[in-house]
Amino acid sequence: MIKMTIVVYRNPDVSHEEAIRWWKEEHFPIAKRIPGLKGYVVNVAQLEEDGTEPGIMGTDEIYFESREAADAAYRSPEWAESRAHTQKAGHTLHG
Repeated sequence: MIKMTIVVYRNPDVSHEEAIRWWKEEHFPIAKRIPGLKGYVVNVAQLEEDGTEPGIMGTDEIYFESREAADAAYRSPEWAESRAHTQKAGHTLHG
């Protein structure tokens, strides 16, 4: 099993609450169509200790059966669609 962790940075023009809603309700249905995906976990960042919104939304953990399956997914149109959807919303990824 291969696990990839992606840090998702929130568009600073969008509230943390709205970004999380977008992630769960709009983005997840697109991302889960990536071929070979065996698991998808969203780790939502919590508010800072002083109550301010964090700069990141959280992390995605995505799982594939093998490195080959992960590589094939990365080259797929579904992966490209998922990335484009994130970029259109103004969020950025690292990982």
